Amino acid sequence: LRPEAPEIMGLRSQLVTPGDVIVAEPGALRGNGVIEREDGKFVATLCGVVEKVNKLLYVRPLKHRYTGSIGDVVVGRIVEVQAERWSVEVGTANLAHLHLGAIQLPNNEQRRRTDEDTLRMREFFVENDVISAEIQKVHESGEISLQARSARYGKLQNGVLVTVPSVYVRRQAQHLVTLPTIGVMVVLGNNGWIWICAPPKVGGSGRQETLNFSQMDVRYEEVGLVLRERICRVRNAVLALASQGLEITPESITFAYEESQQRGLAAAELLDASRRAGVGLAAAVVGEAVSKTAG
Repeated sequence: LRPEAPEIMGLRSQLVTPGDVIVAEPGALRGNGVIEREDGKFVATLCGVVEKVNKLLYVRPLKHRYTGSIGDVVVGRIVEVQAERWSVEVGTANLAHLHLGAIQLPNNEQRRRTDEDTLRMREFFVENDVISAEIQKVHESGEISLQARSARYGKLQNGVLVTVPSVYVRRQAQHLVTLPTIGVMVVLGNNGWIWICAPPKVGGSGRQETLNFSQMDVRYEEVGLVLRERICRVRNAVLALASQGLEITPESITFAYEESQQRGLAAAELLDASRRAGVGLAAAVVGEAVSKTAG
């Protein structure tokens, strides 16, 4: 028999591999990645982290293909314009679909969709456009329906897309946030697709926080050199966090960004594991993650 998997010092979560015994309270229920042995003990069947929801125990895999859940915020790329809907790549086994009736019209128009709107679909989104949306429904077949009726969803511009394993982006209070001390906006998709861009402006002055803001009204504009460098540093900070198996949140991104500056790392050097370790950045971000989890 294999011994019980020890708890990592400073972390509440229990890391397990297939065959490890999971410590469970009496009356606990087993979920995905957990089986019950003949002697009544729970054993892991996946490599991952043990999660607990009330009495339900399940193993969250360290790496897996994104499947989607209702309410998830996702970033995707338009693959095809079809009749009254768009096919969207979001990293799942099947393409997701965004129907014409599930988007917000420009200028925040509130009306029923017409045949004219169907003919104008390419004015809204075309192939290779990157968008943000929310999962409205996951069908039994695994097909995903998206909706972008909120003003904060729509076409993403003036930035760069970076992809990481979806397990590193959990549900959090805000998935579309402008990092206050950096001045860069990030859209944290639950599917592991992250968009990093200049804070959007409408009409040359209105920012996302304004009352009349709509992501559908954001247009392409030239991004200055200083802001481009910030966007690149944020992008590389995200990749550095993912390479160390750390969760990606606005707080962790900001910490890695500021620490890299204080330790004299150029934006490109964030991608060099030996350079990060040499200046102590790798240990610093891990220490910060442990302290946050332990707290």
